[in-house]
Amino acid sequence: MAPFGGDFTTIQSALDIAVAGDTITVRAGTYNEKIRFASSGNADSGYITLRAFEGETPILSGLNVSGINMVLIEDRSYVKLIGFEIRDNLGVDDGSGVRITGSGSHIEIRDNKIHEIRGIDAMGITVYGTSTSAPISDLTIDGNEIFDSDPAESEALTLNGNIQSFTVTNNTVHDVNNIAIDFIGGEIDINPVFVPRDGLVSGNRVYRSRANYGGGFGAGIYVDGAMDIIIENNVVSESDLGIEIGAENPGVTSGITVRNNLIFNNDKAGLVFGGFDADRGRVGSSSFINNVCYMNDRLGSGFGQLWIQFAEDNVIKNNIFVGIRGGTLLYSEDGNIDNTLDYNVWFVDVGAEGATFVWNETTYESYSAYRSATGQDANSLFADPLFVDTALDDFHLQGDSPAVGGGDPTYIPGSGVVDIDGEPRLAGLRVLPRPSR
Repeated sequence: MAPFGGDFTTIQSALDIAVAGDTITVRAGTYNEKIRFASSGNADSGYITLRAFEGETPILSGLNVSGINMVLIEDRSYVKLIGFEIRDNLGVDDGSGVRITGSGSHIEIRDNKIHEIRGIDAMGITVYGTSTSAPISDLTIDGNEIFDSDPAESEALTLNGNIQSFTVTNNTVHDVNNIAIDFIGGEIDINPVFVPRDGLVSGNRVYRSRANYGGGFGAGIYVDGAMDIIIENNVVSESDLGIEIGAENPGVTSGITVRNNLIFNNDKAGLVFGGFDADRGRVGSSSFINNVCYMNDRLGSGFGQLWIQFAEDNVIKNNIFVGIRGGTLLYSEDGNIDNTLDYNVWFVDVGAEGATFVWNETTYESYSAYRSATGQDANSLFADPLFVDTALDDFHLQGDSPAVGGGDPTYIPGSGVVDIDGEPRLAGLRVLPRPSR
């Protein structure tokens, strides 16, 4: 409640009078309303916090309530939303469970369960940095679950436009009909001048995110026109694509680090980067290191474990790529320029002489032919990495795995860099965890 006390019959009535430093605590029950933060907190007095009562989960339901957004945070700063079940936003045409728009700073969205957001472009959490004078900054989206929603042709959790300094961590997104988590820059109707930047995307779990249009190419985690983002220690499975770094609008997606992720059992490809045709943007100056891609391209589409499109000056090192029998391990289009692959481990059970690699749209029917013709992967291995038990999704490496110590000996982890188990990352490839499903 507010510092002066008082009970309220609706959440909105409490938000309408809340001032900086106030905490509105909501007891269990179903609240049939759509709400907005009426004011901001500040650095001196503190946040305006809307949170569930400890140990309880209040339900915010949009049944038969007008409006496209369940929770709206527009041009607000120093606000928190914690611990709600947000549901039943039905018949939506471009609406969200939580929508943040305009500008603002110090915004936290934590530990909410968002589902049954239905319609067209019916999104879970949407952040639109639409101001040209100030970004949305110091943004935290942590510990939320988004599922059973209809974001197509948009995304379930998306950051778009003028957004700087953010963390998207420990969220679970599943059973949605397009991209699960996305970072977008260059869209004219949002803010073509600025892009999401200086972000951390870590510890998220994505499964069963599949696009219901355009042939089905929805990624679990997608970067489209952003820059300077670390994507680490995420797990993506059973989606159209695993993790994709792309550029749909003119310009270059750059400074993206994709490391220590587990990408397995996706339908068409595992790890993907590059603009998708010559008339779009490109991906450059990014790195893809210490990832595991296992048995992706389950539908036999031919895009393999690693798919390179229009991209240049990127580094792909210290990864493990294990393919399906008879499938392509690497597929590279002719927009692939000056990208470097090395110190990786490749494997498919038909053996090195039966493995398929496509480089700049030329097919090589063996590992040796691919390396000889392209000069790539000079220090890489073709060997079974010996995971502990893939049937139980245990992707730790056995002690005698050829991948242990098989990475670049000059690689020095940055300060604070850990593997997906939270352990210090040693030089070279290291044991990876068993993910939960």
